[in-house]
Amino acid sequence: MESNMGVPRCTCCLFIATVACHIMVLVGNLSTAKMLNGLGKSASGWGSVASSITHALDNELTPAMHNVTQWLTTAVDVIDELEEGVDNLLTLTGSAVDSTMKSYAPTVNEETFKAKAHARVETVAKAAVKKIEPLTDKVMTALRPPLAQVEQWLGSFSPKIQDTLEEFGTVADRAQKLVDQVMTKVNSAGGMEEEMLWDTYHIFDPYDDGIQLKEFKQVADQYGISALQGKKSDQLLQKYDESGDGSIQISEYAQMVFDPSVPGMMTTILRTYSKKLNAVGSTLRGSHLRAEVADSLVDYLTIVCGKNLTKVGWITGKLVSGELPQEFTADVFYQLYMKQLDPNNLSPVDVGSLVMNYTVKANPKNTIAALDMLADTTFFATEGFDITVEDETVVQVIGWLSMSKDGEAALKSYAKIQPQGGENFAEAYNRVVLQREAKYTKLTGDAGGHYHSQAAQSLRDILLGGSSAASSSGDPDALQASSGAQPAKPATLRFAEELANNVSSSVKDFNEQTYAYSGTSSNPLDSTCNSINGMIKKTQSFLTLMNNIAGPGGQDFLKQQSMQFLSNTAQDIVLVSDELVNKGIQTVKCSAGQTDACNVGWQVDFPMKLSGGMTFITSNMKDLQGILPQVVKNLKLAKKEVGAVSGIISSISQILGLKAPPLLLKVSKMYKTVWVLYFIFFFLFSATMLFYAFWSNGWFGGPQADTASSSDPPQSFGERMGSCFRSCTACIGSCTSGHLCFWSLLLLAQVIILVLFLVSLLICILAGVQAFLGAGCSKIYLLGDNQVCTAVLGIFQIFLKTFGFFEPLEETCFHRELLTCKIIRDTTTHQAIVAIVGGLLASVLSFQMLIDSATKHERARCIRALQEEGLLKKGD
Repeated sequence: MESNMGVPRCTCCLFIATVACHIMVLVGNLSTAKMLNGLGKSASGWGSVASSITHALDNELTPAMHNVTQWLTTAVDVIDELEEGVDNLLTLTGSAVDSTMKSYAPTVNEETFKAKAHARVETVAKAAVKKIEPLTDKVMTALRPPLAQVEQWLGSFSPKIQDTLEEFGTVADRAQKLVDQVMTKVNSAGGMEEEMLWDTYHIFDPYDDGIQLKEFKQVADQYGISALQGKKSDQLLQKYDESGDGSIQISEYAQMVFDPSVPGMMTTILRTYSKKLNAVGSTLRGSHLRAEVADSLVDYLTIVCGKNLTKVGWITGKLVSGELPQEFTADVFYQLYMKQLDPNNLSPVDVGSLVMNYTVKANPKNTIAALDMLADTTFFATEGFDITVEDETVVQVIGWLSMSKDGEAALKSYAKIQPQGGENFAEAYNRVVLQREAKYTKLTGDAGGHYHSQAAQSLRDILLGGSSAASSSGDPDALQASSGAQPAKPATLRFAEELANNVSSSVKDFNEQTYAYSGTSSNPLDSTCNSINGMIKKTQSFLTLMNNIAGPGGQDFLKQQSMQFLSNTAQDIVLVSDELVNKGIQTVKCSAGQTDACNVGWQVDFPMKLSGGMTFITSNMKDLQGILPQVVKNLKLAKKEVGAVSGIISSISQILGLKAPPLLLKVSKMYKTVWVLYFIFFFLFSATMLFYAFWSNGWFGGPQADTASSSDPPQSFGERMGSCFRSCTACIGSCTSGHLCFWSLLLLAQVIILVLFLVSLLICILAGVQAFLGAGCSKIYLLGDNQVCTAVLGIFQIFLKTFGFFEPLEETCFHRELLTCKIIRDTTTHQAIVAIVGGLLASVLSFQMLIDSATKHERARCIRALQEEGLLKKGD
């Protein structure tokens, strides 16, 4: 018989082709699994980049901005001192000229008198210049560090670097969206729904009385939910207000958030809330001045007051408990008033009245003490506040206090200013504060009694252009710049650090909550690019103002001007004074009746003869006094923007660096396991059909005629087990002669082939998703080209010196797998095609093997039937 057995060549070819197609599917999908793993590593790498940027912003740029602010504030003060010294110099010299002229008479020898007057004026002028020499050195010493830092920024913040930062922001947005697209496909969403409902509901409902229509609109504006703006809020309120009380309760809110017209509403609100909170936390951490901490604290209270009154109570309790300086509490009261005037403040809560209500309940005496401190004009000015709004600020704080009985009682018991003649507290405080403002303005507005003599005034007019050197010292902006840099006390800084840590913890919880609920790391309209652009504009604004002074050669020019001022000023003063003496002599002669002396004017062309030493005061110092206050303001705004960007990038690093990698690694392993099991199953399936083909051709015993089985009952345990097994497998053993069994198995196999076909369609869909991701990577060269990636990181290191990693920068992009788009593109080209073609061909070839098996079955059945009839012998 062995010699007549045939090899099923067709079936063998089908088997080899089918297995080859399954291998193609396996290879293609293992490549996809590798891509998912690579995306996880890439997300981790970009998370480390974001973390390094955050570290550099918080520990390099923010402290540097703080230092420059402090240095420039000091410079404003010392420039004031120098200008005051110049006014004293000219006043003393003018007085010397006037006193000398009192001793002149027409009978005195004119040349001898001029020589004596020249010698005296020269002595006075040189001595006065000697006194202001240390002040000039002090100014240059104060300007040197900030100008050096600004010069470094001007070099490292070139237009190319600004463009790179903007490009990085755009790429960060695209990369985050790419990762989100993958994570939405592999991550389960919908977790922590109850927590999301609770947290977002109380953002809408600050007073715990249900969400009113006004609150809907305010939150929509505050958090940028366009779907709730306009008439949509009215429609939702009418639709879900089942109780008819004109508000949305939390049970009704739980239905409203799933309305198709406001998709992802809870995620958008809580993520935006978290982002605002994170920006405040970053600013708090980088604040060193009392006014900065107070401003950031008010921003924090504005955000949380509608959602977490427990924290409001904790903070306000600390403000009046005595733990924090009373000056800081007064600063907070002022910032509350400023926040109310801010047109960008969209909070639905009157934060000022809420804070006053809490503070007066916690400690009425200390609350009123802070109010009285705010009513002290000297304190108000030394804090750098605009004294023209002091009366308005105090009246507003009293208005907040008067909203509660506790506040009224506290004012009556502890206020230093009590009403008179039918006044209320607001009127009484307003009257006293206006008096104090007027007195303070008069005291500070006096230029110091300079230029009383005629000669001093002439020196001022000729050398300074008509105005005193210190004429800008009383400028409100300059006063605010110099006074608004009061350092925060240690207790205040500890409080700021504690609050910043609390904010970081809350932000982390909110980010994890929104991630668990939505399965993504960002809102659709979130833009890191916009935040970075805001930081660039604010930084560029103060750098532009300082460009002429701190730019290339600026410091050397300023130093040269200061040296010229010290070396030539006395000479110029003496030159002008000699001419004043000449003119004075002619005036005396004219008065004595010498008519030829009455029409004598200036004998010297001053613009031609003067050295220009005073340009250092009239031009350089005046320019600095004009721009430094604005530079300080812009610096503070830029520092705030840096804190906001740091907070946003920190949130990105939390998700990309901590959440995405383990999830994508887990999915990659599962995906790989599924496709390996797929291959094993279909390999065994195909091998079974191949075995059947060989068997039906006579191999492995081949089809046999039924033989009568022994009727002797089994005796031993082994015989009994064998009999049981034969009974159970009788159907399989006789499948070649039984239509029902074989065709049932064949139908089952057809179902399996159908599943295989559906799997091939799934592979097509997955390939389409991969192609979509690949298309999203087009033109993002930073994520696909190692040279571009390395160049961008290098530019970052120019701007932020502490940015970097353990490995050399040239190896970072490969070592940390930052080329995300390259990872996607390498998978989405030929591997996707291989998987699609393999899947479709495998389903067709497997179906062909089924047909071949059916043919082999009929052949085996016929052989068996012929053998049973005796028409065919074994071996035929």
